[in-house]
Amino acid sequence: MASKKSNDRSESRIGNRWIGVDLDGTLAQWDGWKGHQHIGPPIPAMLERVKRWLKMDIEVRVFTARASVADHIPPVEKWLADNGLEGLRVTNQKDYKMLQLWDDRCVQVIPNSGELVKNANWTPPSQQS
Repeated sequence: MASKKSNDRSESRIGNRWIGVDLDGTLAQWDGWKGHQHIGPPIPAMLERVKRWLKMDIEVRVFTARASVADHIPPVEKWLADNGLEGLRVTNQKDYKMLQLWDDRCVQVIPNSGELVKNANWTPPSQQS
């Protein structure tokens, strides 16, 4: 039986779960806010990782604060299409089906403990460069 390719990944390799990938600073270079039309060049390692996941039939969503403003989503969608990721969902909302979040600002904690995962690095904002 031939596999069916579509944006509906409800029966994907990881079931109906998805991986969130931040845009600015994770998937695209970030050098400060320059307006919603500006998105930096792709970060090659992350771009290739996302493409590998898609080839494995894993749903990936772009998880970005930009999606909190409707007018900021079309430039993200264009950037995705220009970089070989056309059709990815752009969101700023988690749900119970999110498996992982890849983000340059995350600090991971051990579930139900409030304790940092070993090797997690957190610096108070006033001490960040």
